[in-house]
Amino acid sequence: MMNKSASKCLQLAQRRILARFPLAICAIFLGVFGCNRQATTWKVDVALPLVDDLLDWTDVVGDSVATVETGPVAVILFNGALSELNIESLTQLPDTLVSQELSPDFSGGPFQVPPGTVLLDSEEDIVFQGIDQQFKSIVLESGRIEYSVKSSTDGYVEMGYDFPSVTIDGQAVELYVLLPPSATGQFQTATGVIDLSGAAIDLTGVSGNEINRIASELIIGTPAFIEDTAQVFGSDSIVVDMHFKDLLVQQVAGYFGQETLDLDLEQKIFDSEVFTGGFLEINPTRALLAFRNTLAADIRLDLDALQVDGINVDHPQFAVPQFISRADWNSGAVTPSIWSMDLLETGPDVFELLSYLPEWVTMQGEGLLNPLGDVSGGQDFFDVRQPPQLRLDLEWPLKGAIEQFGVAQTFNFEGVDLPQFEGDLVLRITNGFPISWDFNAEWIHLDDAFATEVLDGMVPSFFNETSASNVIEWRIPVGDLRLMGPSQLVFSARMNSEGEVVFTGNERMRLQVSIEGTHQVTVE
Repeated sequence: MMNKSASKCLQLAQRRILARFPLAICAIFLGVFGCNRQATTWKVDVALPLVDDLLDWTDVVGDSVATVETGPVAVILFNGALSELNIESLTQLPDTLVSQELSPDFSGGPFQVPPGTVLLDSEEDIVFQGIDQQFKSIVLESGRIEYSVKSSTDGYVEMGYDFPSVTIDGQAVELYVLLPPSATGQFQTATGVIDLSGAAIDLTGVSGNEINRIASELIIGTPAFIEDTAQVFGSDSIVVDMHFKDLLVQQVAGYFGQETLDLDLEQKIFDSEVFTGGFLEINPTRALLAFRNTLAADIRLDLDALQVDGINVDHPQFAVPQFISRADWNSGAVTPSIWSMDLLETGPDVFELLSYLPEWVTMQGEGLLNPLGDVSGGQDFFDVRQPPQLRLDLEWPLKGAIEQFGVAQTFNFEGVDLPQFEGDLVLRITNGFPISWDFNAEWIHLDDAFATEVLDGMVPSFFNETSASNVIEWRIPVGDLRLMGPSQLVFSARMNSEGEVVFTGNERMRLQVSIEGTHQVTVE
């Protein structure tokens, strides 16, 4: 018979065995079935937008300086430059090379030259060659001096080349070079570049009464602060080259001469990527062709011909010299002189013939600077940042009849991978115009794997007597294979009016394309 202590020990051992038994069963179960876990799949709702595009009057105007001013009657405004005169002879100076060579007036040697000896002290003008105008001053946009100093002297040589008439930020441009002694038959050389960006240059020379000349002072000698006596031979030389290069002018003053200006131009003014044509009744309230003279120099215009989208325009001012007075720069800011031609006085009425927003303006003609000679006494002035411009000022109310007014756009899709997709390609059009649109949409597969889907229809205006919805929707059933490849949606629309229509400029047509449906998602 067991005592109480032994009995309790046996019971405790049995309990431990029973407690561990379920864990063992679980371990066996996992070992047998754990490697046969199945993948999880479920269906997911898909609403994937592909296109959400608004078409309004700014798309019709296109990439131009034109704007649309909204209001009870919208107005298309174009006020911009058709061309700017680039007068190269006033904006770029020719490269000029100045070379100085100092050689002894004796043969043989050597002769000793002590420290602090001045070998050359010259004050003279640097003359710019190849300039027909009479310039008195310029301000440079950019430019540089490339310099080179060579010495074959057996001794230290210093050079100071100063340009008191060339200042940058109020400081005169000065160049100092110190060359060490040269070995026999060798040259010591120093080269570098002086940046002339923003330099103000007085071109009246040393006397202050010249033209196209820069005052300069060149001093060559031995430095006083170095205790060295130069040994100079008759065959020695010191050569200084100063090369003025790529001088682009920002401002120029003087007399510009009588130069002929080319006014031939071909300029696109309305450049719409979506507007495809059609009749659009145009009754502009303002149409001015203007020349804005910002030169402080008189100009004579001789305009020979003007075409708007290939239509010849006749005007009383053609073939008649037009004199434009000089601009006023006395205050430091320009007050331009303006000449203008009223295109509403043309024969024939060019806008009535066009019946749409003009795309191209072409003109033939020329101008002449200072047709009466130097009437200003050499006080002509030009700032490159304010070039003379030929400008068009057009104001056209959006009010009139419309026939076959067309727009077109193409949207490219790269394709999307949606396994086991079931659903639709949805095309939705919302019309915010007071006129209905007839439209055509073609969904084209670039690999020709599927036939092209073609949709035609009409979207009613946003207000109509039949209370028809101005939103219309089409659905094309599609599967995953059809969505994977690249495709295009080619959309075009046309609108016609019965009589005059007034637009506010707030009209919109919204085109939306999306994929809606379900596809299967699998997680391993």
